Amino acid sequence: MPDEDQLSLRQADQIRGDLYALQDDLDFIKVQFAQSPTRNEVWRAAMLGMLGGAVAAVTLIEGVRAACP
Repeated sequence: MPDEDQLSLRQADQIRGDLYALQDDLDFIKVQFAQSPTRNEVWRAAMLGMLGGAVAAVTLIEGVRAACP
């Protein structure tokens, strides 16, 4: 009589396949996480965006003021 805790070869093979799939998913997540921007890159992009927006706003305001007498 087989022990209930023992796995059949088919079950062991399915579990092994699931573990390999999980490992592949984990490797994919690690690669994606490694490619995420650093804190310094995010800060630089935010500052450049704010500076660019301020320049555009001042240019627009001055353009409208100069066009309207």
